[in-house]
Amino acid sequence: MPSASDLLKNVISSLPSGGEVRHGQQEMAEAVAEAVSGQSTLVVEAGTGTGKSLAYLTPVISAGARTVVATATIALQSQLLEHDIVHVARGLNRPISAKLLKGRRNYLCRQALGELLRAKQSEQLELLGGHSPSAALNSLVQWAEQTETGDRDELETTPPPDVWNAVSVGADDCPGANRCPSGDECLAEQARQQAHEADVIVTNHHYYGIHLASGGVIIPDHDVVVFDEAHQLIDTLGSTCGTEIGGRRLHALARRWRGVSTDQETSTALERSGHRIDDQLRSHRGQRLELSTELVAQLVAARERADKTLGELRRLKPPEGGDAAARIERTVGVATHLIDDIDSVIEPSETDVLWVDGSDAHPILRRTPLDVSTVLDENLWSQRAVVLTSATLADNAGVRLGLEPGHKILRVESPFDYEKQGLLYCPVDLPDPRHGEHRAAVHDELEALVKAAGGRTLALFTSYSAMHAAAEALHDRLSGPILVQGDAPRDALVAKLRSTDKAVLMATMSFWQGIDIAGDDLILVTVDRIPFPRPDEPVTQALRDQAGPDAFRFIDLPRAQTLLAQAAGRLIRRTDDRGVVAILDPRLAKSKAYRWDLINALPPLRRTRNRDDATALLSTLDNEARQKSQQDDR
Repeated sequence: MPSASDLLKNVISSLPSGGEVRHGQQEMAEAVAEAVSGQSTLVVEAGTGTGKSLAYLTPVISAGARTVVATATIALQSQLLEHDIVHVARGLNRPISAKLLKGRRNYLCRQALGELLRAKQSEQLELLGGHSPSAALNSLVQWAEQTETGDRDELETTPPPDVWNAVSVGADDCPGANRCPSGDECLAEQARQQAHEADVIVTNHHYYGIHLASGGVIIPDHDVVVFDEAHQLIDTLGSTCGTEIGGRRLHALARRWRGVSTDQETSTALERSGHRIDDQLRSHRGQRLELSTELVAQLVAARERADKTLGELRRLKPPEGGDAAARIERTVGVATHLIDDIDSVIEPSETDVLWVDGSDAHPILRRTPLDVSTVLDENLWSQRAVVLTSATLADNAGVRLGLEPGHKILRVESPFDYEKQGLLYCPVDLPDPRHGEHRAAVHDELEALVKAAGGRTLALFTSYSAMHAAAEALHDRLSGPILVQGDAPRDALVAKLRSTDKAVLMATMSFWQGIDIAGDDLILVTVDRIPFPRPDEPVTQALRDQAGPDAFRFIDLPRAQTLLAQAAGRLIRRTDDRGVVAILDPRLAKSKAYRWDLINALPPLRRTRNRDDATALLSTLDNEARQKSQQDDR
């Protein structure tokens, strides 16, 4: 049988643009093939440009293994389904079926939509959060008659959250196809069935985390799981294996109760309980929480109220098969899951951290487990071959995921010539970011760098306040447009940066990864400060307490390494990309305690502390880009 390297050569040679197999890509393919055959776990840190997806898809598909690929971004899911899996199937000369699988809430529920349309206008208004039924439902009804998938992402305009929630169901309130009047036409079940028959299932980290937390009953059986963009996996698993409680859940149960009963006393009691919990949580927003006697009393009261509601629901006797029966089934699910989640919060384990998130209007009590190793031992490591890969993985990633010592780690270098292609600039004379003068100095640096680059800039910030302050300060100092995260969807902002002369795109953490802008459209990436976690982040605080004296090196520094490397990785995406990464934090150049830990985690660009070096290179690249554009226009 041909080796994984030979099969990879066939795949690469069949690509529309051709190409050569890279050494690191071959190494990775062979290691993945070994992990699949031995049903073992492999961790691969593979630099940008390695061709990771082809390197793991080729051996798993050639082995005939049913595979799940879980990613952190929609962009990578699209790339896998529309390009990479297609190329591998052609290169291996074998038919491959691949399906995208999402959580139930992403699919239209025909039963919920039908009930909404058949409800009285007053009931529609409540279910739709006050939105006008005719305006909110008209386009959804038309779409429902045409769609084959019911996937919300098909919609040209995303409906308001309350409207979509009224025509979809989550895992908590879905009774299952067998107990639903519209079960035979359930779009979520159809998607799951199609995935069950597929060779490759593509999903996201969050959905796979829910699968693990459920005991492994959500995603169809599979032989291999690949976690791409695995640097985000730890945080995602912490959230999916936890729970959240807030007044909104009591209000939602009350609203569902009103849909099945005219008993106002029950819904009023649920609403009152929700308000009392919110009142207890509101002053602790953004903080770790110790359960007070009063809060426990309110949670216990809410549990008793939900349990009583559950008993009342079970005594209702509607005609079988109708809307009322379906609504009762869904309400039973909501009440049952609420009771279970309150129990988990009232009696957290020693490794759980309780903290308050959300808004002042809707605070949320979250229970986040600091240790998910037991769940992974039971439902992942011992069950199938696992590949975790990313361009940047913290040294302690395996430890935090509970991998046994000695698990295989492969580090594959990027094929890019970073020293020739780019420059890392860090000014040493800027004020310390913890001082008030730092922001103004950053604005001055940005002005000089962006002007030299002629725009073509992705300016990344560690906070929304820093981003908005820079956008306001530079509004009249730059000749080109300033694009700001939040003004338009992410893809639209990226497209505008590509197509608009002298533009600069300013963004926060969600743009530090998953952005791929190659060529002359992006020659400058800036970062306002080293992305150390805030001292008051509740989960990070708890992790520090758990780590003790080694907290900075075990918790804070790995996070900063990973995020900074991801940000710097936005610049060089192809072999002909060139430009400057500017880290506007003097600690990167001056700190004896950790500067080399951070620098060694970054792509090995040439380094300078001199702004003139950076602006000279940027001006040269800008001039070359303009000349090229003029030639193309002729």
